[in-house]
Amino acid sequence: MVELQYFGHSFFTVKDSKGTVIIDPIFHSTKTDLKRNLPIKTKLSHMKDVTAILISNETAEHFDKTAVEDLAMKHCANVVAHDVVLQKLNIPRNQKNSISSNVEIVVRGRKIKSMIAHYPKSFYPIGFMLDCDNAKIYHAGVTSLLDTFSAIRPDVALLPISSRTMDVVDAVRATKMMKPRIVVPMQYDIFEQNKKNDPVDFKKRIEESVLKTQAVILAPGQKMKI
Repeated sequence: MVELQYFGHSFFTVKDSKGTVIIDPIFHSTKTDLKRNLPIKTKLSHMKDVTAILISNETAEHFDKTAVEDLAMKHCANVVAHDVVLQKLNIPRNQKNSISSNVEIVVRGRKIKSMIAHYPKSFYPIGFMLDCDNAKIYHAGVTSLLDTFSAIRPDVALLPISSRTMDVVDAVRATKMMKPRIVVPMQYDIFEQNKKNDPVDFKKRIEESVLKTQAVILAPGQKMKI
């Protein structure tokens, strides 16, 4: 059984039989110029059995250097990211796993594939496909709608609905291209101020489509079993 937990923006944990993967962790102490609309409902000390930390891009609302270093050193966890992120980290070299688009690596017995993303404010944004106990989980990172989505076939898709990336309509289009079993919207809450990107609207559009995909809205801190 795989457990997915959402903490806001694009911060998730994925727990399987091999341990816990953290994606884009941010906390109360994370420094960013963006205004927070909601608190981050977890702390560094709440993270348990961390084996890998995945960073989708180097912007402040996705990459907290201090937090990543603390987590990596405390848990002896591997950090998977592009070199532009890894070179900023003061952690042992053997804990750094460099990755670029469309590359698959194995980290602590778990397959991780990097996926193409498009975000002009980032030097090298990427998404991730995780193979967790045979469940394929796709975290899109920060990206606009791409033609390459049609080749992605995840069990679970974590997609942004944001004024900075895909809006609700584009996220629905992305879901139709991928046809996942479950889709979870993200990046609409902690920093987002555009109320047009409403997860309830996204869920309704999915339910009213011909898709068999289940749209699930996770409140910050909420968990779900996959």
